[in-house]
Amino acid sequence: MKLLLMLLTLFVANMATIKIANAQANATPADLHKLASDYYNWRNLQFPVASSDAGLHTWDHKLTEYGLSALLARRLHFKEVLAGVKAMQTEKWSKDDRIDWLLFRSQVEGVVFFDRVMDFEETDPQTYVNECSNGIFSLLKKDYDTPRNRSLAATARLKQMPFVIEQGKRNLNKPVRLSTASSPTA
Repeated sequence: MKLLLMLLTLFVANMATIKIANAQANATPADLHKLASDYYNWRNLQFPVASSDAGLHTWDHKLTEYGLSALLARRLHFKEVLAGVKAMQTEKWSKDDRIDWLLFRSQVEGVVFFDRVMDFEETDPQTYVNECSNGIFSLLKKDYDTPRNRSLAATARLKQMPFVIEQGKRNLNKPVRLSTASSPTA
């Protein structure tokens, strides 16, 4: 079942990549700015703790979803955005617009690279621990709202933490082993 889901995801990704690449061939700097704006809005929604930490408190009552379908959907979206950016023909753009394109492309490439190579959700237990601890700390470190509203948001996040930890247990298929070989023995 997992293999079928992954194959279906890859198929959809390839089809979407072809569609986006064709659409982006005649893109303008305004198209890049729209793509970037849409990407940042989507990213903020997908990673509510990071959004809260950055000062955007729209989703203070949520934690990041780490279920398999959510992970695959996010990775697919990152690849689609990158394909769209790469397909843009920027030779006739101004220097500043080409720099914007290159910076945005580099940022999205970094996410795609780390998803592919590091695969934090499958290898790093701190991904889930940090989501929970930062989920509360990001609400407490600044007085951006009334104490009551911040407490309600923190309580909502606390209620979601057992689910995040369970998702982490399911996702950690290849956790990095701690090396004790170089540790001094007692």
